[in-house]
Amino acid sequence: MLSAAVCGIPIRRFLRAIWVLITLFILGSIPWMLIEFKRSSYSIHYQAWLVAGIFVLLAVSVSVYEIAMNLEYYNYPRLQIRVVRILWMVPMYAVNSWLCLRFKDASFYIDPIRECYEAFVIYNFYMYLVTYLEDEVGDPITYFSTKEQVDHLWPANKFLSTWHMGRQFFDQTQRGVLAYVITRPLMAAISVLANMANVYCEGEFHRGCVWPYVALINSTSQMWALYCLVLLYEATKKELEKIRPLPKFIAIKSVVFLTFWQSLVIAIAAKVGLVRSKDWSTYDTDDVAEGLQNFLICVEMFFAALGHAHAFPPRDYMDPSRPPAGLMNNVKVMFDVGDVMSDVSGLMTGTRDGLVDMVTKPLNAVGIGGSRRRDDAVPYEPLEAGTSSSQRLA
Repeated sequence: MLSAAVCGIPIRRFLRAIWVLITLFILGSIPWMLIEFKRSSYSIHYQAWLVAGIFVLLAVSVSVYEIAMNLEYYNYPRLQIRVVRILWMVPMYAVNSWLCLRFKDASFYIDPIRECYEAFVIYNFYMYLVTYLEDEVGDPITYFSTKEQVDHLWPANKFLSTWHMGRQFFDQTQRGVLAYVITRPLMAAISVLANMANVYCEGEFHRGCVWPYVALINSTSQMWALYCLVLLYEATKKELEKIRPLPKFIAIKSVVFLTFWQSLVIAIAAKVGLVRSKDWSTYDTDDVAEGLQNFLICVEMFFAALGHAHAFPPRDYMDPSRPPAGLMNNVKVMFDVGDVMSDVSGLMTGTRDGLVDMVTKPLNAVGIGGSRRRDDAVPYEPLEAGTSSSQRLA
């Protein structure tokens, strides 16, 4: 579908050109719209909903296009299933934040969806790196047991013992990531229950309030998961350089890490009086702080979508030797999370058969196959920097 051509030019290029023109027109019209709204005395709430909605639609359109391209050229399933899940992060954040902005009374119960998906994305990025390593070097545990020792980074090296290269190193980094996958939804559930019991008290540091404990546990587990990813990158950056892991890591970290700390800063700023309710709003101070956070995320996701499109380009998986698999033929793979359930269950019960089996067995179960390639004779070779997709498909 997206691989079709008109006069020898792929349809996707026409779609991109049209999108760019429409986006430039819309962004250029926003100042004019705001001026007209002010003249007409429109509520600040309507203005915020409209502007945030515009950025959400633009962000979602970028991400959906990138997802569709990956499914159209679904040549390396074991890698691309992770990429597709990561690319859904922006639409999930953007739509979730707009709904919270529009329906503020329900926001506390909508927001946990975004928080749970955040942990899911970090897990999938970790598995994306591990899957690529397995495809390139075979059993990564055996391979890295022969490599030079990678020590903890400062200041962790002051109080943590060394993780010996091999099974211990990969098991510990995996546990750090999966612990966040478990902790984040658990803390979201506790937050909802605490709010129903009127003991959540967001932004307040009182002994009877649940919020400071939830924030501490979330921030600690998040930082530990990101630290484990950094440590894995330090150990494998040479082996991973073909897939350019640093831009990918930055694209994910900028969304997960910055939005979380942004929410903490805004919540604390509201409590100390830096953010407050005004005459132009019917919201109280807490609602203004929450609305500001959701509005900022809606706007930021547009730029995050562009960053993800750059970090995870579908052209890396286009192969002229194989015809496109077809978008509609691969849509169903997005809805199977059996591999995640298997990994979490293995971590909690201690029944995992090892890292390599963890990578391959769940994907076999959902029909993705034990190999990342539809044709094992053709190796996966990401495009070099500066190479265009047209050069690969020439």
